[in-house]
Amino acid sequence: MKLQTIEAGAEGLTVHYYRAGKGEPLLYLHHFLGLVDFEPALAKLAEHFDVIAPYAPGWGPAKDDLPRMNVGPLDLTLHQRDVLDALQVDSAHVVGVGIGAWMAAELAAIAPARVRKLVLVNPVGMWLKDAVGEDPFAQSPAAPSEVLFAEPGYRRQMLLEGRDPMNALVDELLALRASAKFLWPIMETGVSRRLSRIKAPTLVATSSRDAVVPAAHGAAWQQRIAGARLTTLKGAGHLAELEQPDAFATLVREFISADRVAEVA
Repeated sequence: MKLQTIEAGAEGLTVHYYRAGKGEPLLYLHHFLGLVDFEPALAKLAEHFDVIAPYAPGWGPAKDDLPRMNVGPLDLTLHQRDVLDALQVDSAHVVGVGIGAWMAAELAAIAPARVRKLVLVNPVGMWLKDAVGEDPFAQSPAAPSEVLFAEPGYRRQMLLEGRDPMNALVDELLALRASAKFLWPIMETGVSRRLSRIKAPTLVATSSRDAVVPAAHGAAWQQRIAGARLTTLKGAGHLAELEQPDAFATLVREFISADRVAEVA
């Protein structure tokens, strides 16, 4: 799948994105590591939706745009709205993982007319002192994202195989640098004060083996979003869409298309 580019916003920021499929538009907002190409879970969703998966400013080919974003949620949220405008998409279903779930929730709160249905998987941005997970920015520099996976070997399998090890490590560190701009030193963004503004039907999902976002965070997010539903991706780590693409895609598809919460194991 080839990356596409488009200019968005008043500044004409270059957006690098994947787009595939037919049907209702689905905007996918990525995790700490950005996009690992057009991920298998996205390919599965593209069988049912018009999937749009952009790199946020600061990640991947947009890594040099990080200084143009302020640390709060407003710049990133307006940027996502600009992306929809540039692609002439009035509204879309929005799915986010980790930091992408935070971006998705902010978009749904600040621009509710742009979000049809909302799926938040392992959302970050809320500090719970009784449910503190592992710090994703305080890991070994030799394996900086290993904590995001349910099994240590998954990092090598999904990020390193077939690539030059040094180039892969640099990309990994740059992606974590981008995430850290918005979430370090404490992953508290103030989003909890805005979640009540969300009008879109919402599903919150946590992974049973997520070391970064303990399961208690799912209930905390659900309680602050009117009518939100809650489920668990069993056996997955933080990057559930990489580890369990079939379960992830089924969860999203069933909720958006049939208003059902699929049984995922």
